[in-house]
Amino acid sequence: MDIEYILKLIANNGFPLVLSVYLVIKLEYFINELVKNQKEFSRNVTSEIKEINHSINDLRIFIASNGRKS
Repeated sequence: MDIEYILKLIANNGFPLVLSVYLVIKLEYFINELVKNQKEFSRNVTSEIKEINHSINDLRIFIASNGRKS
């Protein structure tokens, strides 16, 4: 968008309307980025939980096998 086009929009539609549309477009981008980051965070947390669970299971097996040898 060039400045001349924006000025024509403001002249024809009024500044509050043009500003509102612009802010809605920016807000939509921000919300999309927020959702994308939340999904990535959720995947990372799930992955970490799986690793911790695997480590706990390995530790349980190790403890159980050492307990039988005694």
